[in-house]
Amino acid sequence: MLRFIFNNFSKNSFFYYFYSINSIKMSLKLINKLSDKDRNSLKNGVFEVTGKAMNRTALGIVDAMTNLYPKATFEELKEMLPDSLNPSAPVNYKSIFKPYSDRNYGVIQPLSIRQECEEQGLDINASHFTDAGEIFKSPDGIEFIVSRSWESKDTETGENDIQNLINHVSQYGVRVVQVERKEAFNKGHYNLKLINNELKNLLEKKSEENKLQWWMILLLIAIVVGLYIIATKK
Repeated sequence: MLRFIFNNFSKNSFFYYFYSINSIKMSLKLINKLSDKDRNSLKNGVFEVTGKAMNRTALGIVDAMTNLYPKATFEELKEMLPDSLNPSAPVNYKSIFKPYSDRNYGVIQPLSIRQECEEQGLDINASHFTDAGEIFKSPDGIEFIVSRSWESKDTETGENDIQNLINHVSQYGVRVVQVERKEAFNKGHYNLKLINNELKNLLEKKSEENKLQWWMILLLIAIVVGLYIIATKK
């Protein structure tokens, strides 16, 4: 029976698909499992980001999110950091995103877009952070990178992209306290500060509980399906 379960829990199976979809829902509902008091505390921040330059602030925000939700898959992170927050890249360089294609520029993208850029003769370093220490990796093994360009007046929407990102991540416990304009010829930077370790530990505990609950559900489904298959073969 156990052999059947593990043999059928492949990336092409119903079980894996079911788990992946509900894993995303778990992440988004995680905050709802907190008490009213803890949710209010979350809005005050768990990680504090201080950035110098808009793009480095964005890099710091993603760093904070990966520290705060270390077990989040790439799909979960994309749900929490939707592409709509930064819909288009600037028009001063060609890219594989809007306005040169129908694809949203976004906050994070898989490192695999490097190949697309190379095929079109584009420099990915102009659009994303790719230096050592700037590439992230989710628990499901996907390397991803952060968008480098953040417009104070977006090419498509006219909105302030970085402010939209700052406002959005506050619900997840990431608080941005300062975005300084970098001086000419100086590289921007960011600093992270853990300001509520107790709440960080609570979120990690809730995340583990959610994952365990869904694994138990999947196990029960697999057992029922396995018994059904065995019964129909008799």
